[in-house]
Amino acid sequence: MTNTRFNQHAIETIKNDDFGVSDHLTHYSAVVISANEDVKAVAPEVIRRTVICRVEAGLTNTEVMRSNVVRSVQQKIGTAFYREYLRRMLEQMPDLLDQLKDDETEAPDILQISSEIIVAVMQQFGSDVLPDYIRTLSLENYFSEHVTGKYAIKLIQNAWRTSKKSFVVNKHSNELRYNAGVPYEADRLMKELPETLEAHKSREWVVMNLQAAREFFDVNFRKGLWRF
Repeated sequence: MTNTRFNQHAIETIKNDDFGVSDHLTHYSAVVISANEDVKAVAPEVIRRTVICRVEAGLTNTEVMRSNVVRSVQQKIGTAFYREYLRRMLEQMPDLLDQLKDDETEAPDILQISSEIIVAVMQQFGSDVLPDYIRTLSLENYFSEHVTGKYAIKLIQNAWRTSKKSFVVNKHSNELRYNAGVPYEADRLMKELPETLEAHKSREWVVMNLQAAREFFDVNFRKGLWRF
C-alpha cells in the first residue's frame, strides 16, 4: 500500500470503531496492513490503535532470484509453536480479564505477558542460550514516544549531522527551528512529534521547545563554539 492509498483508505478503516458490527462479529478481528517504505510517519490517532512493525532488512534482487529460503520456510513451517503459545496464553486469560474489569488497578501489560510466554517456549524447546535479539518486550517497546517517533528522531539526527544550516537555535527563547525543505515534509515530521516538544509548523518550518528537543532527539543542538 502506497502512502497516498494509506492516507485515503487505511486510516479511516483503522479508526472505525464499529468495524464488524454490521456483520455481527462478537470479537474484533485483527487486520494486517502491509505498506510500502514511503509510509514513513503515522498520525497519533493511528498509532494509538495499531502495532507498527518496521521492517528495515531485506534481500537484494539477485539474492531473491537465487535463494530458496522462502520456499524452504513455507515447506517446513507448522503450527506447533503457535498452538503451544496459544495454550499458555489462554491459561492467563481469566486473570487478565479480572484485572481489566478492576477499576482500582492498572491494566495489565498483555504484550509483556505474551512476550514472556514466547520467550519461555523458545527456551524450553529451543536453545538454552537464546540470541540477544530474542528478548521480552513490553508495551513501552511498542508505544513509547521514542518508538512511535523513530522516523522523526532519525530524520533530525541525520539532518543535524549533515546540514546544520537547516536549524536555527535560539537559547534565549528556548526555541529550536528546523527547515524541512517543503511543507509536506514538515507535516510528515509533525505527525510523530510528542506533545512535550510543544511543536508547531509555519510553512516548511517546524518550531520546537529546545530543551525538550535535546532530550527527545538526544542531540545537544550546539553550533560551533557556542556554549549554552
